[in-house]
Amino acid sequence: MDLAIDGGQTGLRLGLASGGRIREVYERPGLSYAEGSPVEAVLSRIGDGWGNLGTVCLGLTTLLDAPEELATRLLVTARRVMITTDVVTSHAGAFSGGPGVVLAAGTGAIALGVSGSRPAVVRQVDGWGFLYGDAGGGYWIGRRGLEAAARGFDGRAQSGPLTRRARAVFGDLAGLPARLYLSPDGVAQVAGFAVHVLEVARGDTARDDTARAIVDEAARELAATAAAAARAFPGDAEVPVAWTGRLLRDPALRAGFEAELADLLPRARLRPPAGDSLAGAAFLAATEDPGLYGTMIRTVRR
Repeated sequence: MDLAIDGGQTGLRLGLASGGRIREVYERPGLSYAEGSPVEAVLSRIGDGWGNLGTVCLGLTTLLDAPEELATRLLVTARRVMITTDVVTSHAGAFSGGPGVVLAAGTGAIALGVSGSRPAVVRQVDGWGFLYGDAGGGYWIGRRGLEAAARGFDGRAQSGPLTRRARAVFGDLAGLPARLYLSPDGVAQVAGFAVHVLEVARGDTARDDTARAIVDEAARELAATAAAAARAFPGDAEVPVAWTGRLLRDPALRAGFEAELADLLPRARLRPPAGDSLAGAAFLAATEDPGLYGTMIRTVRR
């Protein structure tokens, strides 16, 4: 059996796999930059008791402090360890190892374009993290929603649906900075507010033009990210594009993204992903040759 891992900031999933197919899935808390050693955080999520594994393939959103140590410690129970980023496993899952552009939009936002040439042309766009990147992602939307809520709360703008929703979700907004800034999962909490921004923008209870503007801007940012990743392909070639992650399940955001992408990149051909990031990790674990992803995966064998 192989162990496939999709390690995100909101949640981490582990999948027992054989022959490239997921058999069982386990859910764990997400990875936090404020947690200390990322290697220890990953190992604590994986735990013990997996038996003798063939390959452990990790697609991680977090930066590792000591990837060699992580691989060495995992080789105790596995014959091979493959370490890469979650956008690589998302691409492998979406295209089953073939060429295309995948946009991964969850807590963060990142796109990866991989051509079918050998060697493959690779173009990664955004994924710079919550401090100065991930434009259009869940944290990006949630932060702007909370900023608008704060403006309505302290009087810089008229109080509206976002202020009322933030109060309903977080309680007293005067005490929110202490709770968020001191929390190890502050990024996930802010990203979680994106769901409420999307709901307010749809008008499930009361439509808000501020929320709608945030969602429209997010759609433009995500489309620009995907279009930039398409530069991995020749100028006259059709570009298969797929998206993964929970964020674009929202109908309004997805429709906006698709319309913006059609304007920016007429040669884009949107298609549903064959699988998600966990499926991509399982696919890679079952391969001896990483193919187009050879330069993007660190592989260590016992």
